[in-house]
Amino acid sequence: MACGQGALQGLASPFPSARADSHLYAEGSWFRACGQTNISCKNVNGKLVEVGKWPWQVSILFLGMSICSGSLIHRQWVLTAAHCLQRSKDPLSYSVKMGVQSLLENGTERQVARITIHEDFTNLSQDLALLKLRNSVSWSPLIQPVCLPNPKLKPSFGSLCWMIGWGKVDIHVNPQSPYSLQEVAVKIINNDICNQQYKFLFLTNQKKLLGNDMICATSHLGMDTCQSNSGNSLVCQMDNSWIQMGVVTWSFSCNRRHFPAVYTSTSYFTDWMRKQIGDVKFVSRAGPACLSPVLLTSSILLISLGCLWLL
Repeated sequence: MACGQGALQGLASPFPSARADSHLYAEGSWFRACGQTNISCKNVNGKLVEVGKWPWQVSILFLGMSICSGSLIHRQWVLTAAHCLQRSKDPLSYSVKMGVQSLLENGTERQVARITIHEDFTNLSQDLALLKLRNSVSWSPLIQPVCLPNPKLKPSFGSLCWMIGWGKVDIHVNPQSPYSLQEVAVKIINNDICNQQYKFLFLTNQKKLLGNDMICATSHLGMDTCQSNSGNSLVCQMDNSWIQMGVVTWSFSCNRRHFPAVYTSTSYFTDWMRKQIGDVKFVSRAGPACLSPVLLTSSILLISLGCLWLL
């Protein structure tokens, strides 16, 4: 039974239709790896809504108000954009809501215990931060981690990926930030093209604006990311797993395709993230066994070509 179009606003869903399901799940052997989905339907105000599509996506709250998106990469760690945390560096001011399709739902909430911002962060580059949660979360069909790429894995130009999170997708259609989780198809483009389009922002004698730590993507079907989408995840599917290739950092305008959105490249910062999360052990799994079902405890997950790397 299909739930309906949800928040796609005309875009075809990358997933098959969900089943209607009303019961709750407890953590168990069904959890196999990162980057997986468990789509079901939930009755919300008399309407069936798909849930579990993007179970790693979280909302970051400042003094109880949603300000940015983030993604679960570990039972106790959330990945987001550094500029989302400029209001305050006090972790007690922030919390993270997860396991919800709408920001109006209660969901699961965790207090932030530590904020780690990349040491070279500026307003235009190295825009990455990690939030350590005070208490770890339990995996469920609605709360699961996304995969991260190894340092060598980069999305190919022209490949189709998805921007996921809360925020505007079309300022003309919906001038207010939506409460429901949004998903927008985007196409990866060459940074040289992006630099050319943003050339008017160059400083004197500056040759480029976007470096290797950034990914550029444009909307696939007329919609695009907006400035309110900070921290949203850019995910691409490979071998039936969803990999977070980027974090929304900035865009010049909303719904103007000649100004692509700019993302911080997660593969560029894989080593930095591993260094920050030092309480886990790196284990490599090679060969066919790397795709076998595994039960994970406190682990950050990196995916290589055809193989999962578990930290």
